[in-house]
Parts: sequence; C-alpha cells; structure tokens
Amino acid sequence: MNNQTRFNQAPPLPPYYVERPEVSEQLKQILLSEETAKAGTLVVSAIYGLGGIGKSTLAAALAHDSEVQSHFTDGIFWATLGQQPDSLSVLSSWIQQLGDYDFKAINIDSASLQLRTLLSDKKALLVVDDVWHPDHVEPFRVAGDGCRVLVTTREAQVKDAIPYDLDVMTPNQSLELLTAFFNNDLTNQELEYAENLAKTVGYLPLALELAAAQVMDGLSWQDLLGELEDLIVGVEALDRLKAEEEPSDAKRKNYSLVASFNLSLKGLFEDDRLKNFAWLGILPEDVIITESMATTLWDCNLVEAKDTLRYLRQKALLLPGVSTTPETNYRLHDLLHDLARRLVQSELGLSIPSAHQQLLERYQTKTEKGLWHTLPDDGYIYNYLTWHLEKAKKINEIHQLLKEETPAGDNGWYWQCERQGNTANFIKDVSRAWAIAAANFTENPTESISLQCRYALITTSLNSLAGNIPPKLMAVLVEKEIWTPAQALVYLRQRKDSEGQAEGLKVIIEYLPPSLLPEALDVARGIGYEYDRYRALVALAPHLPDVLLPKALDCARGISDQKYRAYALLALAPHLSNVLHQALDWATGISYEYSRAYALVALAPHLPDVLLPKALDCAREIRNEKYRAYALLALAPHLTDVLLNQALDCARGISDQKYRADALLALAPHLPDVLNQALDCARGISYEYSRADALVALAPHLPEELLPKALDCARGISDQKYRADALVALAPHLPDVLPEALDCARGISDQKYRAHALVALAPHLPDVLPEALDCATGILHQYFLVLALVVKEDPHLPDLLLQQALDWARGISHEQYRTFALKALAPHLPQELLHQALDCARGISDKKYRAHALQNLMKNLTPSSVDFPLWQQTLDSLASLTRPHFFEALPELAPLIIKFGGVEALRETVAAVDDVSWWWK
Repeated sequence: MNNQTRFNQAPPLPPYYVERPEVSEQLKQILLSEETAKAGTLVVSAIYGLGGIGKSTLAAALAHDSEVQSHFTDGIFWATLGQQPDSLSVLSSWIQQLGDYDFKAINIDSASLQLRTLLSDKKALLVVDDVWHPDHVEPFRVAGDGCRVLVTTREAQVKDAIPYDLDVMTPNQSLELLTAFFNNDLTNQELEYAENLAKTVGYLPLALELAAAQVMDGLSWQDLLGELEDLIVGVEALDRLKAEEEPSDAKRKNYSLVASFNLSLKGLFEDDRLKNFAWLGILPEDVIITESMATTLWDCNLVEAKDTLRYLRQKALLLPGVSTTPETNYRLHDLLHDLARRLVQSELGLSIPSAHQQLLERYQTKTEKGLWHTLPDDGYIYNYLTWHLEKAKKINEIHQLLKEETPAGDNGWYWQCERQGNTANFIKDVSRAWAIAAANFTENPTESISLQCRYALITTSLNSLAGNIPPKLMAVLVEKEIWTPAQALVYLRQRKDSEGQAEGLKVIIEYLPPSLLPEALDVARGIGYEYDRYRALVALAPHLPDVLLPKALDCARGISDQKYRAYALLALAPHLSNVLHQALDWATGISYEYSRAYALVALAPHLPDVLLPKALDCAREIRNEKYRAYALLALAPHLTDVLLNQALDCARGISDQKYRADALLALAPHLPDVLNQALDCARGISYEYSRADALVALAPHLPEELLPKALDCARGISDQKYRADALVALAPHLPDVLPEALDCARGISDQKYRAHALVALAPHLPDVLPEALDCATGILHQYFLVLALVVKEDPHLPDLLLQQALDWARGISHEQYRTFALKALAPHLPQELLHQALDCARGISDKKYRAHALQNLMKNLTPSSVDFPLWQQTLDSLASLTRPHFFEALPELAPLIIKFGGVEALRETVAAVDDVSWWWK
C-alpha cells in the first residue's frame, strides 16, 4: 500500500534536517520491538533535561519513516502538549479522526475512555510531543495491542514506559547542519569558525540554527563567537550567584542555549521588533501563525506583518508552518514560545490576561456590532477565540458567544463554523463551555446547572440535526452550489444512522472533488453497520483514484460478514485488476451458495480469459440448481467456444426443468442450436407457471421456425392466466396469434387475471384498453384494481381513460390501495389532472400513506409543467405532513422552489430547515 494514503499528523522535517542514523535506527527498533509492544509506551527524553536537543524532530523523522508507516496501518496521530495542554480538544479531534462524530466529550476521562474503545482493534502510532508532567500523558496511554505511544519530554518520568535518553548531535552532524544552512558554501576558515561555534553552543540543534541566522544577518563569525562567549559567561555568572557549586555539563549547554536566545533577541531592539516577538507569547503553543492573523496581533497592515514574519524567520525565531493553505504561515518552537511569554510583562507592560484582553479588543473592532460570529476569517481566530476569552478571564463572554444569533435567527457561532465546514470547532467550544460551567458549580450552582442543561440541549440538537437533511436534498444543495461538498461531508459525518451515511455518500459522490475523496472514504470506513459500509464502498469504488483503492480494499477486507465482504470486494475488483485473481478466490470460498453465485455474476464482466475456466468451475460446483443456472447465465456472454460447450454440459446436467431452461436460454444467443433444446426443456416443465415463464423468456429469441412449436406449448397450458401470459409474450412475434391471445384473455374467468391480460395486450390492440378498464371495475378486491391500473408497461392511456382511472382510484376506500393506485397513475397524469390527484392524496388520513402518495406525485412535477396555482396547492398539501416527511419531499420540491423563487429561495429554505431543527427539537 502507498504510505501516502495513510493518515499522518506528524509535522514535516525541517529544511536543514540532518540524519542521525545511530539514534533513529535504534529508536525504530525499540519502537517496533516486542518489549515496547508489552509496555505500550516509548519515552524519548533529553539527556540532562535539555531543550532544543531535537526530540520532536527525531519523533517526526520516525513518523515519516516508511517502515514505521507500514507497521501502523491505521495512521499516525500527533499532539503537542506543552506546559498547559488542551488535552480535551486533542482527544476529541482524535476521536473524530477515528470516525466517531457522535461522541461529545465534556471531560478528559470520558474522552480517554472513548479513545480506548476506538483504538482497541487498530494499529496506530500516537505521538505525544513535549510532555511536561507525567500526568498529562496518561489520558493518551489508551492504545490497544496493535498501537504504540511515543512520548517526547525533557525530563518527565512516565511510569511503566521504555525510556530512551537522547544526547546532543555529534560534532560532525553539527557541522553538517551548519554547512547545510549556508548551502554548503563555506570556506576553510569559515568551516573552522563553524566547528568552534558548534562546540561553543554545545552541539544543540536549536542553538546552532539561531547562531547561524546571526551570520546570515550580517554578523561576522568572529563577532558572533565573541558575543556568544561573553553572553555565556554572563549567564553563568548570574546562575552562580544563586548556586555556588561548579556548573555541570548540562548547565553549560543550557547556558549556551540561553546565550543564543539572548543574542537573537539583542538584534530585535534596534527596530522595535522585540515587542512583536513578545506578542507571540500569548498564542497557544504549536499554533499556525498566518499573515492575516499577524495584522491583528501586531495591529499593523499586511505588508508590515509579512515583513516582520519573514524577518523573525530569518533570525530562526520562527519555524516554517505546516498548513497546506496558499497563505504563507509559521510556527514557534516551544522554547521560544516560553521566552516570548516571559517577555510579555517586561516588553509590553501587560499581564497575561491583559494582553489577551487587548488582542480581543483588536479583533472586536473587526466585528459587526460587536458580534463575534461576524469576524472575517483569518485562518486563526475561529479556532482559538474561546481559548483567548478564557485566558482573558472573560468567561461570561464565552457563554454569550454561544448565544449569538444571525439576523435570520440562526445560532451565529454555529452558522459561521458550518459555513467553513468545521462544525467540529463549534462542538469543541460547546464542550469547553460545558466544562467551564460544570467547574463553576460551587460558586454559582444555579447558573452552572442552567448552562449545563443549555449545552446538553445544544449537543442533542447537533446529534439530530444531520438526520433532518435527507441525502437527496444534500445532493441538490451541492449541485446548486448552495452547499460546498465539504459541508455535505460534515453533515454526513454527524448523522447517527449508518443507512443515511451510506445513502448520502451515494448521492453526493459525483460532486466531490478529488481532494475530498480521502475524507469520503474515511466516512465510509467509519460506518458501523457492515451492510451499509459495504453499500458505501460500492458507491465510492468507481470514483476513487488509484492511490486510495488499496485503503478501500483494506476496509472491504475488514468486513466480517462473508456476504457483504464479498459484495464490497467485487465492487472494487474491476478497479484493481491485480486483485481479480484474489477476488475470484474470495468468491470461490463463499460458503453461502446464493452469495457465491452473486459474486460470480458481479465478477464475470471483468475477468480476463485466463480466469474464466476457474470461474466456470466455481459455477459448476454450486449444488443449488437455481443458483448454478444464475451463475451460468452471467458467465455465458464472456466464455470462449471451448468453455461454452463445457457450460452447455453443465446446463444439461441441471435436473430441474425450469432452471435448466433458464441456463440453456442464457447460452442460446452464443450457441443458436441450443434454442431448440431450451424450448424442449420449457415444454417439459410440469409446473404451468414456470412453463409459461420460460416461454415468456424464450419468445424474443426464437427463430421463426420454432414459433409454431412454442405456440403449441402455450396453447397446452390449462391455467387460463398462465396461458394468456405465454400467448401475450408470443403475440408480437406472431401477429396472426393476436386474435387467439385476445380470445384466450377474454376467456379467463378470474376478473383480475383477465384485466391483467387485457392490459398487457393493449399496446398491440389499443381498442382493447377500454375493455380492460371496464373489466377492472368489476374486480371486488380493491388491491387487484390497483394492479390492473399499473400502466408502466403501457403509456398509451388517453386522457379520457386517465380521468376514468383517476376517478376509480379516488373511489378506493382502503387508503393503502388508494396510495398504490395514485403511485401507479402519477407518471402518466397531465397537469390538468394533477390538481385532482393532489386533492385525492391530501384526503388520505393516514400520515404515512398520505406522505407516500404526495411524494410519488411530487416526483412527476417538473418546473415546466407546474404553474403558480399548482405550486401553491402542492406546498399546501405538503404542509399537511409531519416534518420528517416534509423533509423527505424537499429534494423533489427543490426545482420548483428555484423556479418560483430562485436559488436564493432554496438557500433560505435550507436555512429554515436548520431553524426549525434548532427551535423545535
């Protein structure tokens, strides 16, 4: 399998990454070892507790290693915790990544338990980066036997884990990093300086990059080394004032790192960019810093923000970002984040809460009327607004944020998150607000309980919201570009029912761009009920690119039900030519013979000639003669002459005359001489229904010389109905037989069968149609009146007779049968009769049958055939339904909405769906 198809949250490797094989290979062996499998957790800690030693980079290198990726087939999850981790958000995002969008965690314990359940049968690597306290990693140690947890920490002692102490880079590796930084363009003298620099900063990767950036910025090697040595002496002197003992090697290395920081910051004083750097300290750790958000953070224009970000990157104070968005973005190393945070008070003259408040004030100037949901999207604030509000101690504003409304009455924050296809962010904010409210119980019980109830109601509304949008309507919304494909996928993820998810994927798949196909496949993989998972895979299969097909194949293989697994594999097989042999093996191994026959039917058109003998053998081994005939029927068009004769022998060996006739009939177009044998088989069938059925199937293929023989066979059927069926099938090929068929039909004593035979003859004898309908009026059992009115085989009813048929349908007292009658007539009714049909449907008292009747009539309303009065009547009729049934009719109503009100009217209708779902749970 292509490793790129697997989920991997690991950050990219830095541009000047230097291989450390003596470390990475050993770490990989330990990670994949049996010892680590038993312990479950491998902890990479820094020797002497040093920061900037390259722990995260080595972890990322492991995550990008092909062998590691091949081992952890369910993906690689990454979380950077830091000193104040938002563990709940991380756990929730992992739970959603594993396909569970229904679970709404309000505390870390419940989220951790849910993650344990989801990972129980997975093979995944969980990387927990930058752990400061052992307790912080415990919620993530929930992996099953096939998973591992990889922890990076400076010095946190994680209980019952495999430890690995990481040392600094070797002198050669340090020099390699520096030369790479300068594009391998160093003189011998500069190489000597570089060696001295590496030794001076203790071979720490972060210190090396910071120092090298000073040279790139114009500082000479001599000045750099001199200033660093002076700063190290100064840092050491200050430290020795607090502790009189001789500094350890670890402390000396730390002095060099602090000195590198101070030297980098020293240059910022000259152009007042130190304050800009300090503002970075109020951002969350490991956040993506966009150019747009920097304009607000620093209260400057975009040109100034871009210039400052580039400058800080050149000084190695920022890392390149990991986002795939077109806008350039950056990250901040956690040590530099700590440094920036410590500068907030001294450089900005603000406390941490006050700095957050000032940032929020800058953002609020960008809102409309102070409403947060009107903020322009800068790629940052919508994900972290509640975080900043909490840090600013504006707890009440968090609760107010979740109460904001749009002018249309929607929940403003939900509306904005939904527009971005990121309702998970709204759920995260609700979860956090719920937790805050719960923590406030002691101080204010009344407010705490009321808010908790409020957030419980919001959560249950979200659980049911997706189910209110029928899959067909989703397709209309995406087609009309009212919804983005991403928005439709979000709704599908939130649905609670497997059937709705599978059906939704089926109807929107053709609108999904290639970039969303991996997510669509993830939705399919997360469907719990195997029948619906297989249906989803079948729908996706023709649209998946080659790179995703192996992942889909793994999903199909994971279906435990033999039948559904076979069906899913068969859907994928035509797109995976290299696994057709394997698919045929799976089909052969299916114990349930109907499913084995079905598998052969599905595979038959795609099998290469070399596999056809094996497929025929598989069919011949099916003991059930019905299913054997079914398989032969599918294989026949693809068999070579030699194999056709073998198949003929197999068909002749079927003892049941009907099934033998079916098999021979399948072979007949390829072996014309077999038609006579097939007809003889049909004549020998003792059960008259099956004999008539065989004649009906044979009739279109019989040559002229065999038709008289078939006619004799039909005349020999004593049962009037079956004889009529056979004669009706032969009549188009023997026009002279039409009068005889008509006489036979008229001679059927049972009125319902006589009406059926007359209706079947009507396309060939139009004058018979009134007689057929008159016959139907005499049928006592109303259900059979409905059958007599099924005109899908004959679209020739004149308007006068359609009016008569509609009158008869309206007179049916049994509401279920009246519904069936309206359904049968609906495709044939002209506009002038639709008014009456709608009135008839509306008069059905049973809600279920009324809904079915109206929905079937709706399917036949086209914009060109509906005027405004009929539209009003249609909408009035639909208003008599329950809300779920009204939603089911919306896909058919959508084209009419667009006709009379435009696309914007459909957009507002969808907003109304959300509104009523919000207001009336």
